[in-house]
Amino acid sequence: MISLWHNTSKLILILVLLCLCQPCFANNKEYALKAGFLFNFARFGQWQSHNPSDEYFTLCSPDKNFIDIANTVVAGKTVHSHILKSKHTPLNTANFSDCEMLFITNNTFENWQTTAHQEPLNMMLVGENTDFIKNGGHIRFFLSGGKVRFEISPERLKNSGLTMSSKVLRLARLVDK
Repeated sequence: MISLWHNTSKLILILVLLCLCQPCFANNKEYALKAGFLFNFARFGQWQSHNPSDEYFTLCSPDKNFIDIANTVVAGKTVHSHILKSKHTPLNTANFSDCEMLFITNNTFENWQTTAHQEPLNMMLVGENTDFIKNGGHIRFFLSGGKVRFEISPERLKNSGLTMSSKVLRLARLVDK
């Protein structure tokens, strides 16, 4: 009887822990989808200048959890004949000079907002926060009907020396500043 109680209590503990971690799994799946979107934004985007001798196309984010997930999703992918590499870049020590794309998650938005930054040239800024585009971003993810969607500010992209394929723009909700 004690053995049955011991095994049952272990099972209940495991089930409770799995239920508590369910948002973690959902967030990982969402980040994996967003990493896939970012890969396609890179493929269908045009940068005014990109050094053709650079071996890498670099996707940066201050969110280590996102980068860990992105590393598995984009492994072995190429963008315009450059190897796609994801890189964790903390905001407090941020040197984004080698980043073609920067992803700001909801977890890092507040720090990004308070960090002194100007509108960068040749770097696509993608985020998740409702106010992301209003605060200088180019593309923002949002959920609609349980699906990941995105909105784009073509004017902000253009001001940063970037353009996006009309194929992608047709799928997006277009916004002004």
